[in-house]
Amino acid sequence: MLLTEIPTDQPPVTLHWLRVGHCVQIEGLARKGAPLRRIEFPSYAAAIGHPDHGWTLFDTGYADHFFTATQRLPARLYRELLPVTLPDDQHLPDQLRGLGIDPLDVRRVVVSHFHGDHVAGLRDYPNARIYAGAAGGAQITGLKGINAIRHGLLPAMLPDDLRERLVAADDLPGGDLLGDGSLVVVPLPGHMPGHLGLVLTATDGRQVLLAGDAAWFTKSITDLAPPSRLAGIAFDDWTTAMGTLGALHSLHRARPDLLFLPAHCTAGFDAWHAGL
Repeated sequence: MLLTEIPTDQPPVTLHWLRVGHCVQIEGLARKGAPLRRIEFPSYAAAIGHPDHGWTLFDTGYADHFFTATQRLPARLYRELLPVTLPDDQHLPDQLRGLGIDPLDVRRVVVSHFHGDHVAGLRDYPNARIYAGAAGGAQITGLKGINAIRHGLLPAMLPDDLRERLVAADDLPGGDLLGDGSLVVVPLPGHMPGHLGLVLTATDGRQVLLAGDAAWFTKSITDLAPPSRLAGIAFDDWTTAMGTLGALHSLHRARPDLLFLPAHCTAGFDAWHAGL
């Protein structure tokens, strides 16, 4: 499924866009030309309700499993480089219960990619199938120890039965997750192998593209404003990632009604909750 082929007529689904912890990042790395100051870099995850197919998550944000997996070296370097805070009221399973959703009833999790701030909570949804890009699944199941840490991956944090539950989203015909066009997976390559986004239409009529880390801020897409080149260390393929950003910018110009929700953008979070 190409970005130019995303459907404009989708069955509506319920969308909850939730903040699940944050790390501390240097703003000038995340946004080219921004001050070199430390800022909160929130992680957002989506809970998506379908009337017939139940609940799907897009990413999970942080979870206590992150802290357990980073207690010792070399994984502790990850935590020291990007200090993480997870307030009590932002634990995703508790937020889901507050919405009347039992975490055991979550049927599937779509993973944008396997960086810790996106998948730390996978252990909390033992009954869910895990949909990911095939290249991302191969990477996370193939790397261990310091080789995994070098790519920002924490295999010890993930479910023991990850291999058995993984489904390659690449094999979905047309990226159609549920078979009715309501949730469409789109490849957004570059940041990490197999990086994915998800397109849906909410019950209020707004069509949304959950962009993961294809962009860190909505303005990165709307204004074609990339991060600092120094941030390239966090990217699998900088050139491809910038091509994806350009494609998202072109999509924005063609579809100004489409709401982009990057996984770390406070302005996007505010726009969603303000109904903009």
